[in-house]
Amino acid sequence: MGIMEQINVALVATGSGTDGRAIMKSWKNGCIPNSNIKLLISTKHGAKCLDKADDAGVENCVIARSDYASLDAFNEAFAKRMKEKNIQVIFLVGCLVKIYPIEGIVIYNIHPCDIHRHGGDGMYDLNTHKHVLADIKDQINRGKKMVNDRFFTYPTVHEAVLEYDAGEPLMQCAVEIPHALITEMMAGVVELEKSASRLQQIVLPYEWIMLPCAVQMAAQKILKISADDFYREG
Repeated sequence: MGIMEQINVALVATGSGTDGRAIMKSWKNGCIPNSNIKLLISTKHGAKCLDKADDAGVENCVIARSDYASLDAFNEAFAKRMKEKNIQVIFLVGCLVKIYPIEGIVIYNIHPCDIHRHGGDGMYDLNTHKHVLADIKDQINRGKKMVNDRFFTYPTVHEAVLEYDAGEPLMQCAVEIPHALITEMMAGVVELEKSASRLQQIVLPYEWIMLPCAVQMAAQKILKISADDFYREG
């Protein structure tokens, strides 16, 4: 038995695929040496993530939720493809379809803020950033915080389990929210929707830095287990 040097990774997206592009670009440039980005799956026909996979030379396909009568049927087809491709780690990078746990495969998700305060069913895309800002506004209104205090949001890569945003964190980053964004929101100069959109644009570049690092960390965790197994057998 030899020591595994790479793991097979699948990326799953629904939309534009900017998070996936960050991983694929790093992989193509040799910055994730312990990972083989083997496949990108789009859960929607015609999604732009497929074009980004083509540009990166990554095999891609569509397993569209709309093609299946139920979420169970979709997940059955999805799991079958993962097994066929010998995938060991899945990264959900802007995936808007619930993926069930698959035996023998670790699944990670990127969440744009703290999963404990701002996670759960329906917490995706701008909804998460709205929730962060509404929480800050509430704290200020109740006198728990002052407008001039520093505020942070915490994009998190975490293990994906059956319950939304309940898996163990793998990596988290503190991103400071600009003071001007808070003051404008509190003064009512900018609507919450627009403030959330601005916050999303601030957080995204941090996600693009975090994700390749998270893929490498996930690979090393698996490789360490494989190496330990190898030495025990020896």
